Amino acid sequence: MQVIFISEGADLDALSTAFGITLIDPEAKILLPGAVSSSFRLAMKRFESKLKGKLIKINELKKINVLYLADTNNYKNASKKLSDFIDENTKIIIYDHHPIRSKLPKKVEKHIKKTGSASTIVVYQLKKNKIHISPEDATILILGIYEDTGSFTYNTTTEKDLRAAAYLLSKGADLETVKNIIEERIDQQQITIIHQLVENLQYFFLKDKKIIFSFAYSDRYIPDISGFLHMIKPLQEADAYFIMINEKGKTSIIARSKKKDIDVGKIMSYLGGGGHFAAASATVKGLTVQEIKNYIESVLLSEAYKKRVISEFMSRDIITVVKDTQIQEIKEELDKAPVIFVVDKKGKFLGIALSRVLKESLRHGIKDVKIENFIIDSIITFEPSTKLSEAEKTITASSQEYFPVLENGKPVGVINRTYVIKILHGQVFDSEKDIFISRERIKPKFLNFEKNLRKYLPDHIITHLEEIGKLSKKLGYNTYLVGGIVRDIVMSKKSLDIDLIVEGDAVKLSKEYAKLKNIPVHTFEEFMTAQLTLETGEKIDLATARKETYTHPGAYPKVEKATIKEDLYRRDFTINTLAIEITEGKFGILIDFFNGLKDIKDRMIRILHQLSFIEDPIRILRALRFAGRLGFKLGKPTEKLLKLAVDEDMLNVAPTGRINIELNYSLNEERVIDIIMLMNRYRVLHSLIPDFYMDEKREEILNRLRDTIISFEMFFSIKIDRVSNYLLALMYHLPFDISYKILQKYHFSKTVKFFEEYLEVKDLFHKIPQKDSDLYKKIKFIKKDILVYICASSDIELSERIIRILKKEEEKDLLLSGKDLKEMGIPPSPIYKKILDDVFKKYLDGEIKTKKEAIEYVKKHYL
Repeated sequence: MQVIFISEGADLDALSTAFGITLIDPEAKILLPGAVSSSFRLAMKRFESKLKGKLIKINELKKINVLYLADTNNYKNASKKLSDFIDENTKIIIYDHHPIRSKLPKKVEKHIKKTGSASTIVVYQLKKNKIHISPEDATILILGIYEDTGSFTYNTTTEKDLRAAAYLLSKGADLETVKNIIEERIDQQQITIIHQLVENLQYFFLKDKKIIFSFAYSDRYIPDISGFLHMIKPLQEADAYFIMINEKGKTSIIARSKKKDIDVGKIMSYLGGGGHFAAASATVKGLTVQEIKNYIESVLLSEAYKKRVISEFMSRDIITVVKDTQIQEIKEELDKAPVIFVVDKKGKFLGIALSRVLKESLRHGIKDVKIENFIIDSIITFEPSTKLSEAEKTITASSQEYFPVLENGKPVGVINRTYVIKILHGQVFDSEKDIFISRERIKPKFLNFEKNLRKYLPDHIITHLEEIGKLSKKLGYNTYLVGGIVRDIVMSKKSLDIDLIVEGDAVKLSKEYAKLKNIPVHTFEEFMTAQLTLETGEKIDLATARKETYTHPGAYPKVEKATIKEDLYRRDFTINTLAIEITEGKFGILIDFFNGLKDIKDRMIRILHQLSFIEDPIRILRALRFAGRLGFKLGKPTEKLLKLAVDEDMLNVAPTGRINIELNYSLNEERVIDIIMLMNRYRVLHSLIPDFYMDEKREEILNRLRDTIISFEMFFSIKIDRVSNYLLALMYHLPFDISYKILQKYHFSKTVKFFEEYLEVKDLFHKIPQKDSDLYKKIKFIKKDILVYICASSDIELSERIIRILKKEEEKDLLLSGKDLKEMGIPPSPIYKKILDDVFKKYLDGEIKTKKEAIEYVKKHYL
């Protein structure tokens, strides 16, 4: 038996090539795959009589003597699918135009050329063999050439494709038929997919090239979608793009490239697919869209920088000092470099010393001490031959700024973390440089805010702040009210979240004030912080104005005293950098170093420095929480840098415990839906939750969930588990085992139990009883936290019925009680429960409406 194999999702080129092979070998049959393009199906219908007897299905196969591969050279895939019908004696013949990505058996007969279509190769073979071609044959053969060359507009088109088409036209090929079959027809499902792809565009910059990723979800196979991608303008402007369409856990990838150094065929071959440099595809199971994207990005980086090594980018201008050198001997060198390389007498690297630490030692009169006493040896190093792509993951995950480069154990250079990020991802920060530099140099504004302070804080708090200010002045310190409370006062809101920063010693000030007032104090001297508990129960947190440095990767921050400006500069956003001084003589003076007042007025969230989101990815979540809570927008540079940090998957290296805390804050916010929609808009949820997507259904559930939670808390005077409910609304598309892993990863152990309990009862609502009393039997043992989600995700009628039933349950004792039964002369006994349940059932079904009717019912049926 001779069989022609074509791949899943086969297009016209596969059909034309396979048909051409049947002209070369009339005994060969075309094995139809499970899925083909719509144009393939159109051609089959149009040429039904011509293809009759040439097609075969897999259940009709017998032992294969000759196996042809048409428009594919993926022998491994073909042999796997046909393993029951081929053996070592089966002859393999391939007609294909895609590059060979995996090793082929030696016995394979290869007809593989660099042409725009595989059909071209078959046409040349037919011409060479002088095989007769009828006008209908020519039309079928020319279809593949026209489709795979984009009617000769794709940059993969060759002279041979044009010559083959000319030959087929001379044989009577009908271009009107070609036009009718290839002409674009877009249906509603394809429109939906195109819309999703537009919404989900993500950019990835690789040196000077712009690459786009996008994805969509569908519940069925979408044929020919690649033919409509030209409708998305950004894709046409990109140097390359990767489109991922998830169909029930299986992801189809369509890849296109305009640049030969971005070989999408090669990249797709790593994922089990194939193609040539300009066009390729693959189908992947078992990986999320985000995981596929991350993998492709890593391959792109590896391909782009696989020949580039650290030595090409490192600075060779380093200062090397022998370990027993005294600090005073290198005094003049300390201003020339931020780090000093310490070596032994043979020049072998021992570690680094920080120039600022050495200068500080000299300032304190420490001169004769050897530099070996200041060595930091727990430090990441690289070799000159280390590939930049290999170093990137280590560098971006580390808080270390400078990385020594060693050759045979001796220092030969240094590479800077920020510089590496710029090399790998383009000079993305340069356009913002002036903005951030100017922000540091803004002349501070001073405003009298004492009246506002007294307006929005209780009198007893004002008294404590005044007295702390007096003690502060007495000790020679300056003390400031900082953080969210200042922002809220500026925005005319009340707040009691009191944070003080002390230019001096916060621990000493706290102890003395606690002693003076005889109130409790807890101190954390390592971090130079303390907490006072007032008689009324409020807390006042005090911290020494400080800046933080990291002596080596993974270390806790080294805290050093600083000015109020330095302390505020390490904050997350300008709106949180305002301070109101409470020191005696300056009480109520607001200081604005970084234009925080203007940003509050403009309703803008802005970061203070360029690497803010990369240094602390949790700020991504905080930025969107504040924006949602306050109704603010992100400043343009901040928005650009946030998008970059999300695209670089920086949340994946953030501490999972801190993500848990921030998500808890966000999901308990009053304007939680606004925050969630911002997290969706900026792709944050897509980073945290595999295959996340937002559609009308999810948006409706979220909005109804918010309203249902408010209703339950108001009607039943209970506190609903908002976090678990919203997490379920965000993850209901995932199988439980995947949800479980995410919840465990981010430490939502309470929510795991919530998900389990919901899954146990959700199937109870597939069939809804007509009577409320029967519905009550289903819901009476379900926790109200779970019922909230059931109401929000069910139709409105069911939701209203459940709430009505629960309200009646609250009124159950008011309707009829054991005391009422006793007064009717019924002696206490187990029958009480039967009577009360019976009456309540009638009440649920509307047969009893008042207490009077309930008593009459009992008298009639039980007395």
